[in-house]
Amino acid sequence: MELHSIVNINYWLVNWPSIMTTQPLAILIPVAVTICGLILTLRNLKYCNGTVKSEDLDSPIIQKNTQYVVIRNKRLRIIHIIHELGAKVPLVVFIHGLGGQVTQWENQIEYFSSTVNILAVDLLGCGKSEVTNRMEDYTTESLVDDLEDLLKRYPSENTVLICHSYGCCLGTKLYQRVKHTIKALTFISVKANLTEKEIAEKQKILAISNVLLDIFRYFDRFGGIHSKSVDRILHKDANDEVRARQLRWNKQSKTIVWKNMFAGINWFTQADIRSIECPILLITGEEDKITPPVDMSIIHKWCKSHSTISIIRESGHNAMVEKPGTVNLIINDFLIKKCGLETLDPAWQILFKTKGENKWSMKNFQKWKRTPIISEQTVDSTKFRAMKVMRQNDEEHCPKSFIARHPDIGFIIDITKDPPPYRTSDFDNSHITYIKLSTVSKIPPSRDDIRRFIQVVKEAWSEKPDKQIAVHCHYGFNRTGFMICCYLIEELHCSVTDALRYFEEARPVGVKHRHFRDELYLRYEVQKNDNSYHSEHSNSD
Repeated sequence: MELHSIVNINYWLVNWPSIMTTQPLAILIPVAVTICGLILTLRNLKYCNGTVKSEDLDSPIIQKNTQYVVIRNKRLRIIHIIHELGAKVPLVVFIHGLGGQVTQWENQIEYFSSTVNILAVDLLGCGKSEVTNRMEDYTTESLVDDLEDLLKRYPSENTVLICHSYGCCLGTKLYQRVKHTIKALTFISVKANLTEKEIAEKQKILAISNVLLDIFRYFDRFGGIHSKSVDRILHKDANDEVRARQLRWNKQSKTIVWKNMFAGINWFTQADIRSIECPILLITGEEDKITPPVDMSIIHKWCKSHSTISIIRESGHNAMVEKPGTVNLIINDFLIKKCGLETLDPAWQILFKTKGENKWSMKNFQKWKRTPIISEQTVDSTKFRAMKVMRQNDEEHCPKSFIARHPDIGFIIDITKDPPPYRTSDFDNSHITYIKLSTVSKIPPSRDDIRRFIQVVKEAWSEKPDKQIAVHCHYGFNRTGFMICCYLIEELHCSVTDALRYFEEARPVGVKHRHFRDELYLRYEVQKNDNSYHSEHSNSD
């Protein structure tokens, strides 16, 4: 439950007597409501006492990496994952909002843990962290103190903050204290400021007893996954699984904690935003009912540093839960290309780990030998065949044997960077034409590479329309699959998902590296959509 529900709560709680049609009802209902409230309060005590066990509902990565640490005499649940490259890669810190918890980030934690160090925390009183009875523990300043101490315990000179809703306010305040280590900020669904009406309503809501708030929340959840409690947060077309998770989080959010946090909010100012010097990514759901996109536009104008707005279609307030694939791709692309954090790029990490390695070493030779020579079938309805590079001295897969075995293949497109380990002249005067299109290893081919590839393919089939085209990089999976998928998408209008599936059906395992698959989705589904990745600027004044 977020602050922007206060108008609904206040209206219901303050105005219900005027709705009653008889005096007896106006007397009896408050009594009944109070009794129900006491029952609900007793029922909810089990959350505060820690008797509700939700470990089985947490994803494996959350369960495996859960730790409990004492920060400023308070026991907090954190998720800490150390990457194999250690300090060479950034530390990404996830900060949830009011009524949230760390499990809201499980898709992002799963995605980014393969390339960065991860630190996520259940704020005091949230999720599985300790609940205290001291109101002063829940002020914005106190929560930021907790986060600052947490970062001191897990220091990094290259830290990225990814924050949601009220967590963006905490992230902004935290930045002021540790700005020398913060390289980028991502704010998801953040409000620019509190209106005068909301400030006035805040005082009214704080005067309402916890019992009555519990009652409101109970009735607000009527309808389960299709209740107002869930609809307020999510897009109308959110699937049942996402809705069930949101309902669970709403139930687990403790009224006393929500109220204490709400009372202690000290929102950031325009000056706070303008003081931020690192790049900022602003993400908002297109149909966010709590913090509409206009709020992001206001913050965007306040930014002095480079900032980018991304509007996620068909999503509400929890875009990172509703559209995790799109959100992950946008954040990853922003951090690598706009913030210069190249060490979290999977391509950089692969090159770093294989630095100085001979591609024709015995280890790689054995890997090459185990790799199937060529796809047994063409890719979908095309005449593409994916294969591994030939070797001149390999009797099974050299030019001579290839020419003899494949009368149906009319072209070989070699997309490796270096001269191939076989004689291309062996194809002279044969039914196979050899074509070289160099691309860089470990990196998805550029748009120019794709344009050249498609043009060459068109010319080849114009010359020999009935012949198949064999494409190879080193092993015939990543660059080869990427090239062929791009052709399917651009020329045959396949979706990215279908193109990847068609390639995998022909070449089992398919496109292996995640960053190749991610680049396809980013290039053809995210960046092509004007409403998903649309505005950026850099102020210098």
